[in-house]
Amino acid sequence: MLTTPHESTTPGRPVKVVFLDYDGTIVREGDDIVPEPVRNAVARTIAKGIKVVPCTGRSALGILPVAEVLGLGKGSVFIASNGAITGELTGKRHRPFDVVRKRVFDPWAALTVAMAVEPQVSMAVEQVGVGWRVNKPFPMGRLRGLQHIVDERVLWSEHTTRAVVHAPGIAAYAPQIEGAGFTATPTADDWIDVTQRGLSKATEADALRRRWGIHPDDTAAIGDGRNDIQLLHQVQHAFAMGHSAQAVKDAADYITGTLDHHGAASALNTLTLSTRKPEPAMTKAGAR
Repeated sequence: MLTTPHESTTPGRPVKVVFLDYDGTIVREGDDIVPEPVRNAVARTIAKGIKVVPCTGRSALGILPVAEVLGLGKGSVFIASNGAITGELTGKRHRPFDVVRKRVFDPWAALTVAMAVEPQVSMAVEQVGVGWRVNKPFPMGRLRGLQHIVDERVLWSEHTTRAVVHAPGIAAYAPQIEGAGFTATPTADDWIDVTQRGLSKATEADALRRRWGIHPDDTAAIGDGRNDIQLLHQVQHAFAMGHSAQAVKDAADYITGTLDHHGAASALNTLTLSTRKPEPAMTKAGAR
């Protein structure tokens, strides 16, 4: 299911790059199983010469299993950790990706605020390509890679690409963490991703677009979460999944189907049509 688009200022222009979210868009949270309709739609998109760029809150390690299922091979570029890492797949087992750009920050103040508002908070800082330093074990499947339990002082002893705070209701305190000088993105009631101030999927997607010399009118994105809102505002063809929160839908040009209805496949199939005509079941998104 996909909605009708807003009027385009550039009808018929070919899309050259699609920024594709993972969790909630093409796979279930924490899962790596991509439905066949989505796999086929990605293959058709790539065959049309359109770049498909994974653009997700997952770590770089979390990118790899789904990228392999999608057939994204050597030279494919991805954006991980909500924009903190841009990488390129190498096709090598011993070193599956190279880091193209890495944005790090000092997590001390963010984690201190989290501990102040919730003394029992679970905290983690990312170690790119390895896993995480944590103050206590995280639930199975919530973090990709090894978990190394350390004292809080060690936890914030080095700069990192991304920090995570996890506790019931912690999302309500995102403004306090952001106010301390960070980007704080709640992805669930019990989870906040913390990155460098001013950093997002959108900032790194735009950096890639500029690097490749792609016009803004030739860009698209598909997503379902709050961390996709800026990106959806930025691209010319913005698709929100049908199960997205209203704020995400409001940022989009199109509302596609839910995860269960393979909405990402509908969106990708629409982008490969030269007329840019939505599939019959697509509906119109709210003005942005």
